[in-house]
Amino acid sequence: MFDLEIDALQSAKDSLGPTFCDFVEAIDTCQGHIIFMGIGKSGHICEKIVATMQSLGIKSYFLHPAEALHGDLGIISQKDMIIAVSNSGETSEILNTIPSISKIGASLYSIIGRSNSTLQKESVKSLILPTVKEAFLGSLVPSSSTTMTLALGDALAIAIAEHRNFTKNDFGIYHPNGLLGKKLTLKISDIMLSGDDNSYVLSGSTIQQTLYEMCKKPAGGVSIVDANQHLIGVFTDGDLRRLFNKSIPNVMELIVDNFMTMSPISLNKNDLAYDAVLNTISDHNVSFFPVIDKDNHCVGTVRMIDFIKSGLMG
Repeated sequence: MFDLEIDALQSAKDSLGPTFCDFVEAIDTCQGHIIFMGIGKSGHICEKIVATMQSLGIKSYFLHPAEALHGDLGIISQKDMIIAVSNSGETSEILNTIPSISKIGASLYSIIGRSNSTLQKESVKSLILPTVKEAFLGSLVPSSSTTMTLALGDALAIAIAEHRNFTKNDFGIYHPNGLLGKKLTLKISDIMLSGDDNSYVLSGSTIQQTLYEMCKKPAGGVSIVDANQHLIGVFTDGDLRRLFNKSIPNVMELIVDNFMTMSPISLNKNDLAYDAVLNTISDHNVSFFPVIDKDNHCVGTVRMIDFIKSGLMG
């Protein structure tokens, strides 16, 4: 089965020509919506193509041809582009919508599996897919043909998206929820502790003052900042344990600057949290990170637990 469908996809790829580019241009310049119509298995494929296009910001939707004949044709406007999908090109439900589509003034295009069909003759342009062997029971079970159509729809959507310079940030706008949306939109500033929750002390603070901040805000450490809130170092729980193990007299009166880690690993508040997971968090055995802005002001703290709670560490 897989070999048959792979062969079908290769045949579809080899059959593409100038008409494919015409479709891309027509969809890209359409002033209305792209409306896909199909019935049966072709209808399901149309719905998947529409879902892909919508996720890429292409204004499109699916219109069931049978429902169209009972009033749903009213959603079509003169500016719309109709793409009818029919392997035979003779699907009666689709053909019966053509007079109304013509009166409305929308443009009719088609994706079909047989040339010289009625649907091709009624269309402005037709993408004609090659004849292929279905994967089961001869030609009775749509499989190879629907796989070709699905791939063709994806190719159209991606070609248009590339032409429009569609980026992953644009993609994130249409996927705000779930793990995918978080990867594309969630920033460090969205998960960090800030304001009164930010764990930091001023340069020149004593170990006692630092310990008080660490107890009040259990983040795994504190950031050390100068009078202008610029980050200059960090002092962690581990640093505190190592200091106490040295049995230094009057340790609580010592200045934290002498024991802090200078030039610590920090995160920018505007960075994507997922990029931090990939490029920074996974490479360092650190439990918390100071967060800075573009001017190196310490504006927050983000802990390992904050990344875990965000769902990005799975």
